[in-house]
Amino acid sequence: MTLKEIAMRIDKTNKNEDTVCPTDFDEEFDHNFSYGDQDSLKSYWMGNWCCTDTCVGYKMYFLNDEPVAVSTQPGRKCDVNIEWFSEELALKVRDYLLSLEIEKDKFCFQIEDINHDIGDGYRICYNNQIINNDKAMLNNQHIKILEHIKDEPDYGIGSTLKVELSNGDSKTVDVKDLRFAFNLSENSNLITDEK
Repeated sequence: MTLKEIAMRIDKTNKNEDTVCPTDFDEEFDHNFSYGDQDSLKSYWMGNWCCTDTCVGYKMYFLNDEPVAVSTQPGRKCDVNIEWFSEELALKVRDYLLSLEIEKDKFCFQIEDINHDIGDGYRICYNNQIINNDKAMLNNQHIKILEHIKDEPDYGIGSTLKVELSNGDSKTVDVKDLRFAFNLSENSNLITDEK
């Protein structure tokens, strides 16, 4: 009886099915696959027996109901020897197992429309967070920061600033009322839509 004949006639009931875990193929493909359930790669016993407390023997593997390989394990302490029906099928199984990792680790990207208007600057909460005094603006006017006032001297932080307005007047303001201009180059190239 050929392996092809066995593949066509093998008992595919739950009683004859053996669990297949991606990690079963770690050594075969020299890769540490993620442990977990999958449902496209199945194995069925061609012939099996009990070795102490472990079921061993001959299995046939199917990927999406296509026969891809057979394995042999004569005893529970013996390695499982897998033989593939073709290199193409082995690579198909490998790619399937790798795809499970990609699915498991699917990234959840937050998408932002590049055309979304976010204003001309950003805000901060404490005056000790300021890196560049030249970027400060109040009511869309650039201002000069004269002094950082520590409202919480024990913690070395504060939100109050003494600033000089564009007309030369001094004023005390809360840093949360300021906006800080984005770090932009004077010679920046604009990104344009390709036509």
